[in-house]
Amino acid sequence: MDVGSDAVVSFEAGDLLVCNSDEKSGRYWVAVMAPGRMEEVGMLFAIKPVIYITTEAAMSQPLSDQSKRINLWYTRCGAATASALAIRQQWLQQEFAGPGTQLHSLRDSESLEVRNSHYHHKQSGMFREGGNIPPIWAKGQGHDTVVVGITWLDEYQGIIVREDSEIHTINDLKGKRLAIPDHAQAVIDFQRGAAQHGFATAFALHGLTPQDAKWVDIPAPSYDLSDGPRAERNSFRHVELEALNAGEVDAIFVRFARGVRLANTPGYRQLININEHPDPLVRVNNGTPRPVTVDRAFLQSHPDIVDRYLAVLLRTAIWAKAHPQEVLQLLTPEAQSASVSEVIASHGANVHLSFTPSLSEQYVKGLEVQKNFLRDWGYIKHDFDIQDWIDPAPLQRAAQLVKQQPEFTTFEAAQAA
Repeated sequence: MDVGSDAVVSFEAGDLLVCNSDEKSGRYWVAVMAPGRMEEVGMLFAIKPVIYITTEAAMSQPLSDQSKRINLWYTRCGAATASALAIRQQWLQQEFAGPGTQLHSLRDSESLEVRNSHYHHKQSGMFREGGNIPPIWAKGQGHDTVVVGITWLDEYQGIIVREDSEIHTINDLKGKRLAIPDHAQAVIDFQRGAAQHGFATAFALHGLTPQDAKWVDIPAPSYDLSDGPRAERNSFRHVELEALNAGEVDAIFVRFARGVRLANTPGYRQLININEHPDPLVRVNNGTPRPVTVDRAFLQSHPDIVDRYLAVLLRTAIWAKAHPQEVLQLLTPEAQSASVSEVIASHGANVHLSFTPSLSEQYVKGLEVQKNFLRDWGYIKHDFDIQDWIDPAPLQRAAQLVKQQPEFTTFEAAQAA
C-alpha cells in the first residue's frame, strides 16, 4: 500500500468511491477508482486519521458491506446528562458517523415499540442515560441490560402547598391528601414513582409513615401512543397542580427547575427541599443517580463500541468542567426553557462538575437504594442483585481511550496531524 502526504483529490464523472476500514489500525479510507489513476484517500471524518492508497491497493481490499453496518440507538431523558450535552454538541453523532456504524435517534423512529424502548429497553444496541426508574423496572421485568456507568446530578425535589393552607410543616400533612399522578397508559409510570418516593422520603425524615396520609390518584395524560411520527407534547399539563388549585388535594411533589419556579411563585408555600439534605442517599429519586445502560448481548458482541460511547461521555465531562457557563446555556432548553438561575437552583452552582460517569461506591449504593424502594412499592416483578447488573470493564477501557486522547479532535486538528 502506497502512502502519500500531499496529494490532491480530483473527482471526475464516472469515478467510483470505495470505502473500507482496517479493524486492527482503526484507519478509515476512501479510494477513487479510475483506470491508471492514483488518488488521495480523503478523510471521511475529522476524528479519524488520513491515509492514501493506490488504485491497485484499493482493488485488493474487500469492499465494505453496508448491510453489515452496526445499528446504534441513542436515547436520553429531557434532563441534564452527559449524553444530552454530547448530543447537542454533535460529539456523539461525529463519533459514530464513520463506516461500520449507523447511529439513530430513538425518538425519530416511526415505530412506537422502538420508541418505547426508552422505557422497556428491548431495542438491542440502545444506549440510555437518564432517570433510573425505567431501567430498574425493565431489569426487574427480566430484560438483560447492563449498567456500564452512573452519573450523579442532584435535582430540586420539593413539596408544595397553597399559601392559604394551614399546613406549614411536613408533620402537618398527617391525615392530609397527597397528589399522586396516574399515567394509566404509560409503559412505566416513573412520574408516579418519583412522587411516591419524594413524599415517602419527606415523611421518613419527620417520623411519619406513608399510612399517615391519604394518597390521591390524579389521572394524567400520555401523549405518544401510536406508530408514526412521535407525538410531541405541545404544552405541559400539571394535573397535580390543577388538583391543588381546585382544592382536591392538600400537597403536591415537584421536581426540576419547573419545581423551583413553582416554589417561588406567589400563592404557594414550600414545605421542604429534599435536595438540601446533606446525605446524598436521602436525595435519591428517579433523577439521582442516573445509570448508563445497554443490553448485555450488544455489549458482548460489540464491546469496542460501548467503550467508544463511554469515552464520548468522559470527554464531554472533561469539557463541561472547563466550560461552566456554556453548560448552563446548553441545559436551559433541557429544563423546559428555564432560566439559568432556575437551573442553578435546581442542580446547584457546580452542575458543570456532575457529568463524569463513575461506578463509585456511593453511586452504586444510590442505585441500590432506588431499586429497593421500587421493589418495596411493587414496581419490580423480580428482585435482583445490583452488583450483578453492573459491568465495570467498559468504563475502565473507555478511561484508557480518553487517557490516550483526552479531547475531541476537530477537523482542523486532524488535518494538521
